Amino acid sequence: MPAAPDVDTSIVFGGDGKVNGNVGCNGFGGDYTLEGNNITFGQLVSTLMFCEGPVGDQETTTLNVFTGTATFVLDGDTLTITSEDGSAVVVLARKSSYPSY
Repeated sequence: MPAAPDVDTSIVFGGDGKVNGNVGCNGFGGDYTLEGNNITFGQLVSTLMFCEGPVGDQETTTLNVFTGTATFVLDGDTLTITSEDGSAVVVLARKSSYPSY
C-alpha cells in the first residue's frame, strides 16, 4: 500500500536501541536490537486514538511490520523493513533534519 498522502510521519531509530515515531495517527515507542540484517522489535507502546481510512491502514500495516524479528536493507537513504512472515514491507526515506532513521 502506498503511503497515505499529505500525512506527516516520522520514525526515529536511536543508537540506544529505542525506536519512536508517529505514522499518521498515534505516537509509538519501544526497543529494538540489530543482528546482521535482522531487526527484532520489543513490545511497542502507542497512544490509543481511533484512526480510520488510509491513515489508520498505514499505521496498522507499519506497526504490524514492527513486530517480532523482521529483515532490513539499508540502501543509501532508503531503509526497507520486511515483516517476519514476508507479507508486508515498509520503505522509509531519511529526512534531512534527522541524524538517523
